[in-house]
Amino acid sequence: MRVLIAPMSAIVETKGPFSRTVLLANEFIKRGHEVALCAAEDPNYHSIENVKNYYAPIPSMLGISKLTDKSILKKSEEKTMNSFEEVLNFIGAINEEFFAKDVYYIRKAIQEFNPDVIYSEFRIAAIVAAKLECIKVATGFSFTVRKSYACNPEYSEGVNKYLEENNLNKVESVLEIFDWTDLKIVPSSYEIEPIDGENVVFVGPLSSPNTITIKEEKNKIVAYMGNGTISPMKLIDELTKAFENSKYQVYIATEQVEPYKKNNINVNKRFDFNKLMPEAIVYINHGGQNSIMTGLIYGVPQIIYPGKVFERKYNASSIVKLNAGKMLEVNDFDYKIIKGIVDEFNENSTYASNSKKAGEMLLNLGGVTEAIQAIEKLV
Repeated sequence: MRVLIAPMSAIVETKGPFSRTVLLANEFIKRGHEVALCAAEDPNYHSIENVKNYYAPIPSMLGISKLTDKSILKKSEEKTMNSFEEVLNFIGAINEEFFAKDVYYIRKAIQEFNPDVIYSEFRIAAIVAAKLECIKVATGFSFTVRKSYACNPEYSEGVNKYLEENNLNKVESVLEIFDWTDLKIVPSSYEIEPIDGENVVFVGPLSSPNTITIKEEKNKIVAYMGNGTISPMKLIDELTKAFENSKYQVYIATEQVEPYKKNNINVNKRFDFNKLMPEAIVYINHGGQNSIMTGLIYGVPQIIYPGKVFERKYNASSIVKLNAGKMLEVNDFDYKIIKGIVDEFNENSTYASNSKKAGEMLLNLGGVTEAIQAIEKLV
């Protein structure tokens, strides 16, 4: 089987779409399939051994070119994101000119590589390209990218112009295009994201360790905030105030601060969470999909600051409903509040117990192997 994977471009560094692309590509190869990418070489891209990457354009946020990383981050921090459609508009992915160009290059990759199936990692243009080339298409999917959850139809004009010019049905919201796919892969569980439909497969987190050993002694605090929620210096300052010289080793992952170690405070661009999480009393994060899944599969209670992003708010609310952690506003990122919640997690084992139970359910869904097998059945 020949598979073309087309991830959406992220204009700032993030652990999401491309990390899932790498996991899928490597598993496809492991199972004997031939893989190619059509991925923009944005800040998250890196080459994968033995995998050709066909050219894809990088969108310009709000149609503005030559923005610096700092200005992009500033705008993303200031902007409230109410729907995935608004995100796509914000990053420029459904801009009329860019969308036509994006579909063109994906179609070009299809014609050159001749795949049996396309996997769209939340990339609307890839689904449209697949339909125009009459090829089966699977997509990554989540509860929050459904039109019925939240949409902004006012941003659909450019895409509709392209659809009409190419004899495809116009849509009220571009999120309806997800329903054109043959298969939806949800890297979660029905309990967390209750999505109905015959072509929906729940696989849990794509990435998980082969064995998980959770230690009884919990002496680590792990924090990762990604981009656009809590600034790195605020993150470091408040956690230092709360836990410096305490019994906890504090690990703060951020790409934006030079690594250092001071007493029990450890700051680095990245850590091996598989080593830290078994001994973590809390995972402080921004509510990204990968982050909440990491916390659950290791049975670690979470403190989540989702900020203004709709998807992160939903993820955080799911953790609260599971009684596996707390969701707080950005203004509540305060060392006294954080320390109080960590003390509560220490005294009340319910949070860890609920997290562990939900994590075991997720792991039983099969992860990346189940995702690949579902695509194999489709083809």
